[in-house]
Amino acid sequence: MIKLSNRLKKIAELVDFGATVIDVGTDHGYVPNFLCEKNISRDIIATDISKNSLEKSIELTRERDNEKYIRNILANGIVRENRDNIIIAGLGGIQIAEIILNSIEIARSAKKLILQPMQKTNILRRELNNMGFEIINEEIIFEDDRYFEIILARYSGQIKKLEEVDFYFSKSLIEKKDKVYLDFLRERQRELEKILSNISNDSDRTKKRSGELKSLLIRTKEAIDEISNK
Repeated sequence: MIKLSNRLKKIAELVDFGATVIDVGTDHGYVPNFLCEKNISRDIIATDISKNSLEKSIELTRERDNEKYIRNILANGIVRENRDNIIIAGLGGIQIAEIILNSIEIARSAKKLILQPMQKTNILRRELNNMGFEIINEEIIFEDDRYFEIILARYSGQIKKLEEVDFYFSKSLIEKKDKVYLDFLRERQRELEKILSNISNDSDRTKKRSGELKSLLIRTKEAIDEISNK
């Protein structure tokens, strides 16, 4: 049985049973082969822009005798074939948003997007909203001394009127009073306080930035209090 990291295991666990799947940026092909071996999905497309990475996925698929269930395709982004679940993990939030936008009709038709940005999660949340996608749930994993946020989204066609600061927070994780997310927010609080203690207000630009960071810090403290108060 393939052994996954906690991050990849959580992503795989979020796939719907019996779903058709595409794993964008599959790298070594661990998730698709895990889904096969757990009988979660038997119709999977694994793509990667890197030929070297895709060859590793092809080799693993062959070794695990999953070639009739997994199609490995050299591609930049989502191939033009409707899928129930679309996984895009291990890329930057801006890049994930661009991939979705470039295949917007395929993304809209999916029952679920499983997205795991390595950075700029706030921008991904904002762009999902701008494209009419609703965030239906979020998860967070702490592994290898860093936090990994996982977003589950689907197309609703509705664009919510939100402030920029709203996209820095996971409504679902706050509502669930997630303890890992609480640690994540406390770390953010410490980082913001450190930045604000060193920032100079000697120009209009730095004053504006300082104001933005103070607003984010206030909202971070409010979220911490909301999770902490049972």
